[in-house]
Amino acid sequence: MSLIRTILGFVILLILIHVALVYVNVGANANTVTRAVYSLGALLESPAALLLNAVPALQRYLDPGSFFTVALTAVALYFVLYLLLGIGRKG
Repeated sequence: MSLIRTILGFVILLILIHVALVYVNVGANANTVTRAVYSLGALLESPAALLLNAVPALQRYLDPGSFFTVALTAVALYFVLYLLLGIGRKG
C-alpha cells in the first residue's frame, strides 16, 4: 500500500511541476525533461478534464477549458486518493 501512496505522491509532484513550468512560460520543447513533464502531465490530467466536462454542475463554478483549473483539479483528486489509501493504516 505504501508503494501506491509513493507513486501517487510522485504523480502529484509531477503535475505541480507541470503547472509551474506553464506558469513561468517554459516551452514544452526546451529539452527532453520538459518534453517528458509536459506529456506525462497532460496524460495524468486527462481524468480531471473528463470529470470537469462530464459534470454540468461543476461547469457553473469551474472553467473546464482552463489549464490551471484542470491541473489543480487533478492534483486535488490524486490527493484525495492519497488520503483515502492512508485511512485505516496502523502506522
